[in-house]
Amino acid sequence: MASAFRRRAATWTIALLVAVLGAALAPASILAANPDPILLVHGYRGDPSTWSDMITRFQANGRTAEAIDLATEDNIKNAQQIKAFIDAKGWSRVDIVGQSMGGLSSRQYIKFLDRTVVDAYVSLGTPQYGVYSACLLPSSYGGQMCPTSSFLRNLNKSDDTPGSIYWTTIYSRSDGIVPNSSSRLDGGACFVFEDPGVPHNDMDNDPTIFQHVLMALDRVCAGTFKR
Repeated sequence: MASAFRRRAATWTIALLVAVLGAALAPASILAANPDPILLVHGYRGDPSTWSDMITRFQANGRTAEAIDLATEDNIKNAQQIKAFIDAKGWSRVDIVGQSMGGLSSRQYIKFLDRTVVDAYVSLGTPQYGVYSACLLPSSYGGQMCPTSSFLRNLNKSDDTPGSIYWTTIYSRSDGIVPNSSSRLDGGACFVFEDPGVPHNDMDNDPTIFQHVLMALDRVCAGTFKR
């Protein structure tokens, strides 16, 4: 009788361990099997076609990526459009990759409209602190990228990288348009510096940049992490 009881007790113990371990591992397994959808946000005067190479590469890696077609060159209006796009998709979690000014529109969305939905943010050559050539443009047509604009003052006020989002800024010595010093967020973020890298308008279709993006979306820093 005692031997039978011990056998039953051992069986119950093993079953309990399996249940506990299974519960602990389930979220990671689900995450690996169902990665977040990815929203691709184009830059100034861009369009969704700029992301065609990257979308193909995401698909080859089992990821779902969709590119938004922004209607304006105004980051505040673009952020509202990003919110409407995500809400219409019904996404409860999403990763965002923004090229050039698209990274600013995305940060505007995160900081002022909804920071609960985004899991990872990646910018490619984004003028996070502005670019002086934009000072010649109307405010609603790219001028918000001027370093002295009220838009950037509000966007960069207090914490640049709020919440539990995994922030990554990727930039290139060969950018040619946005200074590297303007592309790197000051807060808790992963900095990936490509040297010599690729020109500004090639960052959204370069295979090496793509690998950095893929790592960032999985919360792995390919460069330097600063907290």
